[in-house]
Amino acid sequence: MIDEGLYNVEYRSAGPRGGKADDSASGSALAVLRNGKILGSDRWGAVFMGSYEFDSVSETNAVHLRLHVPPQGELVTGFAAGPEGAIIEVAGQFERAAPVSRTIADVAGRPIEVTMTYLGALPN
Repeated sequence: MIDEGLYNVEYRSAGPRGGKADDSASGSALAVLRNGKILGSDRWGAVFMGSYEFDSVSETNAVHLRLHVPPQGELVTGFAAGPEGAIIEVAGQFERAAPVSRTIADVAGRPIEVTMTYLGALPN
């Protein structure tokens, strides 16, 4: 199971961006996980919210998010939101992040390497 608390989330395009094999981009965000819910944001104004649940069969945590990309926002994959912004569904599987967990997630049809690092518990 994922521990509730504050997480640093680092992400990197897992494949070529802009047609060059060595052209990748990365970023980071903060996320709060509590009671099966996730809320987070990156420094460029993208906001994500969703849920997570433990799958006892695979012993992984299924994560489902809606990523709200601001107008003119661009993802590390090269996806451009345009003047209206965009909402993108994101799904992935994580092992317990104690203190670090990694996975590959599909974001707008492109693979993203995601690393979650536990920073600490939330105040009561």
